[in-house]
Parts: sequence; structure tokens; C-alpha cells
Amino acid sequence: MDKFKNAFKWHKTNANKRGVEFLFSFEEWKTWWENTGHWNSRGVGKDKYCMCRTNDTGPYAIWNVYCATNSKNLSDANLGKPKSAETRKKISDSLIGKPKEWSVGLNNPMHQPEAKAKLSAAISGGKHYRAKKVGTPHGIWNSATEAAKCIGIPKPTVEWRCRNNYLGFSYLAIA
Repeated sequence: MDKFKNAFKWHKTNANKRGVEFLFSFEEWKTWWENTGHWNSRGVGKDKYCMCRTNDTGPYAIWNVYCATNSKNLSDANLGKPKSAETRKKISDSLIGKPKEWSVGLNNPMHQPEAKAKLSAAISGGKHYRAKKVGTPHGIWNSATEAAKCIGIPKPTVEWRCRNNYLGFSYLAIA
């Protein structure tokens, strides 16, 4: 038997079992599949192609079908339908540990150099919420970072000297 006739009969029988009207003649159906260019990649599996009905309603008819992958057909059919708590949990569990598409690499707005520079400038030094005023023999600064840059010694050294009130270094009370 011809591969097209066999597939046509299977499709028509399957549609009838599901209570979906099937208005294609064999020649229309065969021509439609040939015109899609996906005859050899049709079948079962998420990346295989199938004949989909618009909005998953109405009959299989030339005016009501389009060609798409099985996964696209399934997602179109489920569009707008509420998901059960069990389904939502399965989806959530499958996404644990996977980065969101928008947050990977340069897609993430915070990974862009301009954004990093603006953020850094906005919260650096004395503008940081945990910054403490520092008094040294060389002057007063808004943070240990600023003092370290100006004096030319490492920030941890400035912080240690301030904590231990060593050599005239200290944290100043904010008035």
C-alpha cells in the first residue's frame, strides 16, 4: 500500500476517534503535505511535524490547518488553559538551578559595562549604606575605601587600624 494512503487513513481514523471532523480528500491531504515540505519529518516526537488545527478547534480542512512541530501544536493547544498545582510543581522543579534566559551573559542588563559603572558610582565609597566615616592623621574620609585610595595603603589595613584605634586611625561617629 502507498505510504501516503496509509498515513491518510490513519489520520482520518484518528480524527474520527477523537470526534474531530475530517474534510480532506486524499488528493488534497497529500498535496497539502507535499507543499509543506515536511512530509519526511512528520510523525511522533516533539520535533516532528504535524497538521495542526487553528486554535485546536473545528475540522481538519484546508482552510483550518497549518503545519508545525508537535511541541508547538501542544503549546498552542494549552495556551490560556490553567495549569494544575501538580503541573506547576513539575515545571518549577524542572527549572531549579537553570538560569533565566533574560539573565544569562550580556542579556542581563546588570552585566552590561555601562550599567555596572553607573551602579558602582552610585554606591561606592561613602555612598555605600555600610560606609563609616574614617579619621586618620592625614584627614577625614567618608569611607575606608576613600581613605585607602588617598593615603595609598590597602583598605583592609585602614579598617584594621580604625578598629584598633592604631596610629591615629578611628571610625568617627556620624552626627
